[in-house]
Amino acid sequence: MIRIKVLKKEDFEKYGIIIEPQNRKEIFEVICREETKVGWRIGYLVMSPQEVSIIEAHPNSQETFEPVKGTSIIIVSEPNSPQNIEAFLLDKPVCLKKGIWHGILVLSETAEIKITENLEVESIYYKLEKPLNVYICS
Repeated sequence: MIRIKVLKKEDFEKYGIIIEPQNRKEIFEVICREETKVGWRIGYLVMSPQEVSIIEAHPNSQETFEPVKGTSIIIVSEPNSPQNIEAFLLDKPVCLKKGIWHGILVLSETAEIKITENLEVESIYYKLEKPLNVYICS
């Protein structure tokens, strides 16, 4: 069983950043950036509840997950230990570091998430020993 955590900077920083104001005095602030000159793309993910049996990572791209509708969980693990998964309620946008293993679990009927990533994305996959699923108990 995996415990679902609330997104907090100190718990999430090894995976990436929570996209929220860092310096409240500024009107506009760059929160994450790509150091190399590459194009980027925006995707829109619509998901229903399903188990996650494979997680993925992108060694050459950061990736944002910005919740739009519904309730979802982001599962993450560090590049060298894909089996050591942590789960966070995705109620704020996040930007994952390059190479972070990740997947999405949905709690609501559907969930919609805006994703921003490099134009060219290399993806690698890891098959979990046991599929992960999440549901609300009544």
